[in-house]
Amino acid sequence: MSPVRVQTIPATKAKTRFGWLIRQVSTQGTAFIIETRGEAKAAIINLSDFHRLWPLEKARPGPERERVRAALRAASLLSEPTRREIAEVQAFEKQYPPAEQERILTEWRRLEIEPPLSQIILSNREREDR
Repeated sequence: MSPVRVQTIPATKAKTRFGWLIRQVSTQGTAFIIETRGEAKAAIINLSDFHRLWPLEKARPGPERERVRAALRAASLLSEPTRREIAEVQAFEKQYPPAEQERILTEWRRLEIEPPLSQIILSNREREDR
């Protein structure tokens, strides 16, 4: 087993750079310690390390996607889409056939956006709430 690279990251940065963080964990094998006010609170590790440390038969039952969504929601890293966001997705799906949608989404996923898209979305939602 190769040594695991571990990085410490503030919770605020983890929240705004979550997609990047997940890519680092899944593709590079980097583990992250999440800190709040300088105190380690959580860790993010790749799925193979998770299964090695906590075999699947010991994991809570239920669909994996729903467990992940519930954990993200509990950590305030996921919220339900706004009506406007739902309408925009529906318009996108209506305008483009599925193959074109996938091509466009693949292209968008490759974009390096600064500030991170999650931070832009949160800022927009805060403005809408005012």
